[in-house]
Amino acid sequence: MVEINNGHAGSMANLNGKGMHHEDKAFNFTIPEGTSLNDTEEAPGFPQEVYNSLPKLLRQACLEVLKEEAEREAFLVGALGVVSGILPNIQGFYDQDFTGPNLYVYILATYGTGKGFLKFAKELAKPIHQQKRERAAQALEEYQIELEESKNGKGQAPPPRPGNFMLFLPANNSKTGLLQLLHENLGKGILFETETDTLADALATDYGNFSDLLRKAFHGETTTFYRRTEQEYREIEKPAFSVVLSSTFDQLIKLIPTIQNGLYSRFLFYQLQGSREFRNVFNREKEVYPEYFAKLGQEFLKIHDELEALPEPLQFRLQPHQEAQFVTLFDEWKHELGEITGADLDGMVNRLGLITFRIAMQFTALRAFENGSLEDTLVCDEIDFQNALRIVATLRKNAIDIYYKLPRPKANKEASELEKEFMGKAEQVALCRQMKTQGLTYAEIAEAVLNDPKKKSKVFYWLNKQ
Repeated sequence: MVEINNGHAGSMANLNGKGMHHEDKAFNFTIPEGTSLNDTEEAPGFPQEVYNSLPKLLRQACLEVLKEEAEREAFLVGALGVVSGILPNIQGFYDQDFTGPNLYVYILATYGTGKGFLKFAKELAKPIHQQKRERAAQALEEYQIELEESKNGKGQAPPPRPGNFMLFLPANNSKTGLLQLLHENLGKGILFETETDTLADALATDYGNFSDLLRKAFHGETTTFYRRTEQEYREIEKPAFSVVLSSTFDQLIKLIPTIQNGLYSRFLFYQLQGSREFRNVFNREKEVYPEYFAKLGQEFLKIHDELEALPEPLQFRLQPHQEAQFVTLFDEWKHELGEITGADLDGMVNRLGLITFRIAMQFTALRAFENGSLEDTLVCDEIDFQNALRIVATLRKNAIDIYYKLPRPKANKEASELEKEFMGKAEQVALCRQMKTQGLTYAEIAEAVLNDPKKKSKVFYWLNKQ
């Protein structure tokens, strides 16, 4: 029998010990050991410190149950998206407004790499979805009884048809259909699709183009629509909508055809690395997976129901020193990327900040349940804040890599030429990496290694290449 305990997490990796000192001309702060925000020599996956520092429910799944690295990576990224959609009544103040923990996540991989591991993340929310479907079935049954009674009663008005309650919203949908489902579910839902073609094909139709809805919902912007049949005006105030997608790169281009597409900067991307080995499909150690993740889903159902029953939302906030480090770091990233790409990646950096805040919110809520310390104000633990930074540092590298792959003016030719040079100049790339760890700017590195500070975009590509 698989057991999942709700007790204290026990010892965690010590994040407050000896740290790395990051220093640049305009910025000066200490990054805890393992965060490696600018270390481009680490593997493209998450550093081990990420898994060691997760809240218990996620940490156990990653370290004690899942057997393969690709499984852990796909599960964790998918779980960030799924769990963000099942934590109601939590909000934090960010950039002039209150926001919830909802995220849009996207896993990219070649065929057969392991996108299917995402199904474990979906299991976390299945009991909640089933609970809502059972409620919908019961409401429909009561409606049909009342409808028959109204037909037999003189002058009795028919009852209103009940909502179609669910958590997982179908991607194969029209815009009106999705808006209607969101309205019936109080603006909450998760769009979970392992073949992005389904969503891309829906968005390609006139009646199904709800790309604008996805962009607005990411920021919780109020959405309105009009139902002509009932002649009713509907309003969805502050939708709390999460998205989990996976596909190959050619499918991604169908959904996000260019870098200018507004959906690009709203997703956190993760690229699974393929393996040439044939996976042992008869590994008996994995027989525990179905039972374990089914029980884990029941734990998240308890968390969801307790939060949903709260009369007022819990308030999440960072500690003052965390806010200062947060602003300093993202200001550095914005200047750094702006120096190379102009305004192309401004939106990405801005939204990576929001994503970081939401990941920290999610971890803090789970940690509060783990420790039995759920209070009206959720103050971010240092462990969870630094782990959110670690995760987003990895996601940033993935997003930059995709930036060079997505079509944009001169992008295909530029990326192709940079790729050839990257593959052929390993010694120069290694020297650039070494200089970056010493705090030099891209222009300074380009001048020292390539004898031309104007070649800073080449250095930028090399240092951020996955």
